[in-house]
Amino acid sequence: MTKRGRKAPRKSVRVRGERRQVESALAALAHDIRTPLTGVLALSELLAASDLPERERGWARAIQSAAEHLSLSTSVVLDAVKADTTGLVLRKDMFSPRQLADDVAASLAARADIGGLSAIVTIAENVPDAAKGDPVRLRAALENLIDNAVKFTARGDVRLDVTAASAPRKCVQLTFAVTDSGIGMTPAEIKTLFRPFAQASKDVSRRFGGAGLGLSLVKRLAKAMGGDLTVTSTPGQGSTFTLTVQVAAM
Repeated sequence: MTKRGRKAPRKSVRVRGERRQVESALAALAHDIRTPLTGVLALSELLAASDLPERERGWARAIQSAAEHLSLSTSVVLDAVKADTTGLVLRKDMFSPRQLADDVAASLAARADIGGLSAIVTIAENVPDAAKGDPVRLRAALENLIDNAVKFTARGDVRLDVTAASAPRKCVQLTFAVTDSGIGMTPAEIKTLFRPFAQASKDVSRRFGGAGLGLSLVKRLAKAMGGDLTVTSTPGQGSTFTLTVQVAAM
């Protein structure tokens, strides 16, 4: 009780009200994003089915795949808001790790081509065709890594290597290594790399932009999926980011 017997404001009620407002705003945003995406998906399907050379047809399929992924990502925003603050709520969907790797490879090839780079992709034969996990967040993490690799590489190539191995509790460990021939980093720069809203250096932030949030989120996702995100790098020679996750074997 406050002075003269008046009750203090109920903070929990106010917080719940604010949370509902945020959820409503995000639901509206997700709807607004999905609406134009429907048109993008329809047009990309028509484009992929038209009489195109094989190279351009591949680009059309990559556009379609990316639009489908973005459409699914809108639901992830709502999942995050509704999740308990103590952890990340992961999806448990059936998906094909091999198909996901192929889709990311196509996205990498398109980005590298625009940047005048070579894309090199190897997908091990034992990468499974079926598993259960969170393909939406996993693809978002990989898109972030290949986007950075292309952005920080002026010449040369970007490489994606995908492998699989058995893991405890009837799981499969997937490993995605993204290697570039870009600017590289010093050990001191690597130490700050996975902090939220931090970049390797002020010079990197000024030259390449970005909020510096992506890698911290990728590492958080990797940890939540029973894996990790690590990096090795040499200034002036490039970097390798290695993302590992565990998914349920089927």
